[in-house]
Amino acid sequence: MTIFLTTHYMEEAERLADRVAIIDHGRIIADGTVEELKKLVGSDVVYLKAENGAECFETDLGNCVVLPDGRIRIDVSNASEAIPKIFEAAERKGIKILEIAYHRPTLNDVFLHLTGREIRGEGGNLMKGITRARIRR
Repeated sequence: MTIFLTTHYMEEAERLADRVAIIDHGRIIADGTVEELKKLVGSDVVYLKAENGAECFETDLGNCVVLPDGRIRIDVSNASEAIPKIFEAAERKGIKILEIAYHRPTLNDVFLHLTGREIRGEGGNLMKGITRARIRR
């Protein structure tokens, strides 16, 4: 039996679905198991806030994106190894890091990685992103 679930709540899709398709502007841009989709992002995601403002700097560690809230996002394979290298790269560029955090990828991270934006805009408005989850029982 297959059940189709359409949701904007990535946590719901991640928790309930065996397979997930991410749809952006009416087109499927990725599909697979939750773990397969997370591998598109990498193992870990590092977020940092810099004193000098948001600007990506060369780290040779992974994809760097400036988020709308001013944080910098860097996709890395291993955050515990990457964070000291990020601090070294920032110091070479004269960038002072104010905050740093990391976590394992979520489906929200996958959506951001694939589309360049969060699934929810400021003020809670839904963006044009839909996740379709297929649940097999």
